Amino acid sequence: MDIKLSAEEVFQRREGVCKDYCKLFSEMCRLTGIRVKTLNGFAKGYDYRPGHQFVPGEDVTHAWNAVFVFGAWRFIDTTWGTGFTDHTGKFQQKLNEHFFLTDPDTMIWTHYPYDEMENNYSRWQLLDVIVSLEEFNALPKVTPYFFDYNMKIRSRPQNPVVFKVHKEVKISAHEPMRWKYKLYAADEIENASLNNYVFCQLKEDRLVGSFAVTPPVEGRYYFKVYAKPEHEMKEETNLHNVVIFLLDCLVAKKYIQPYPHNEVPWGPTQCFYDYRMKMINQSGPMIVTWGGKRKLILEVKDVMLITYQLLDVEGIEMDPKEIIRREDKENRVNFTFTPQRVGMYKFLLFGMPKPKQKGKWRLPLLASYLIDCKFTRQLYDEDFPPPQVKVPEKEEPKPEPPKKEKRKIKIAFLR
Repeated sequence: MDIKLSAEEVFQRREGVCKDYCKLFSEMCRLTGIRVKTLNGFAKGYDYRPGHQFVPGEDVTHAWNAVFVFGAWRFIDTTWGTGFTDHTGKFQQKLNEHFFLTDPDTMIWTHYPYDEMENNYSRWQLLDVIVSLEEFNALPKVTPYFFDYNMKIRSRPQNPVVFKVHKEVKISAHEPMRWKYKLYAADEIENASLNNYVFCQLKEDRLVGSFAVTPPVEGRYYFKVYAKPEHEMKEETNLHNVVIFLLDCLVAKKYIQPYPHNEVPWGPTQCFYDYRMKMINQSGPMIVTWGGKRKLILEVKDVMLITYQLLDVEGIEMDPKEIIRREDKENRVNFTFTPQRVGMYKFLLFGMPKPKQKGKWRLPLLASYLIDCKFTRQLYDEDFPPPQVKVPEKEEPKPEPPKKEKRKIKIAFLR
């Protein structure tokens, strides 16, 4: 039952829904002489599922306010600013300043003004270019952290994102970020069972997170991305959810092999650049070999303590002696890879500048590389000479007996 309460009654009860929050806030603005308007429309709240299409007359609407301050209209959602209702239906009180004086370009990602009883209601988007309801439905679900970190999606908005076999999702920020993600089927509860079908790396001076998604079978998937600035990272620090995509894979690749599990994006970490290291012959974190050898050449500025680890696709540590050969030359460290069997390997590089004092030191992760061996073959050269095999001495052949000369006989034919 829809109970209409006055602002005074809402204040006395100290509870209410979004329209009650708006009524109380509007009364406060009226008493202080601030221009205010209550807006209604569709909103992508805590319980919104990516892929849902809002339909007028069928979906429940939300209420928020617009205020005129400092010579411009801005949005305020007092309901979402005070907390949210979780999946159990319980209200969780948590201050969220993102929804106070929110910019219109930001608000349109989550709030769409709609009222069929009022003409030209779309003007309350406060945008120069009006966004249609179809375009609003196509936007993925973003959280306030998405805007706090000045992020942008580097592709045309789709909801769901429809593709065949493979899809690369790019998200940019104004500073290097630490990324994590979860890929799971849309009909399952949230989990990370399919994370090995995503290859994550940093591009464009580490300001863009690239996620190459190759699902194992056709179907719909949720792709949930987490992030946090590198300079805020500490041990066991949780990352914040920034965006959720709905992916619709129409065609899947046959016989796809999952990637090895990796906790951080593939490639160099922040420590790699802090120690002024460079990759000389490699531009990305994937090292592909087609039966021969591949080299990884790193340039270092200081004397470094460097060690490494090799794991198979299951995450089991391997003996690197037969696969990896290391050679230090002046200010360069060379690694030569010669995989013995087809498959993927995870190569982890640890290191730090050589300390002046002796002791036990925990080496930070410098980089993680994916070695993808397409096929193998026996290959020897100067760097890897063939094994010394003892050849048995051959017996001298016995002399052959002299051959008898054949006499030529002339035969005369008589007539």
